[in-house]
Amino acid sequence: MAVFEVESWSVKSGKEEQHDAEMRRWLAWVKDHRELFAEWKSVRYFEKHIAGAESNRHFIMWEYDSLAAYEAYKARRKDYAGPYAEYKENDPYYKDVFDHSRMELEFWKDKQRDLWIEETGADNKRS
Repeated sequence: MAVFEVESWSVKSGKEEQHDAEMRRWLAWVKDHRELFAEWKSVRYFEKHIAGAESNRHFIMWEYDSLAAYEAYKARRKDYAGPYAEYKENDPYYKDVFDHSRMELEFWKDKQRDLWIEETGADNKRS
């Protein structure tokens, strides 16, 4: 059963442009070093809108095949040793652009996945 790690935060006031640049840089770095993140089935980045006080909240969602895959990745990366030192250098979390007092972390488990409606290659052929 897949699990999703969902981290959310608000951007530090006055740091919006720097935040966007750092997020883009981090995502590009991760994409270029995909071999370091074999347990990640997917990574998705969102910004919440039209949500009152929660508007402009940012979210990253990591998908793993299982809790064991999540734990294996976290154990390997825990001290940012080896190639993960460069990961930490690129991580926006350490760039003073997040309001750390408003960060949250959640775990979601998939439910009824056999009934999910997702676009596939065949679904792309709509007229």
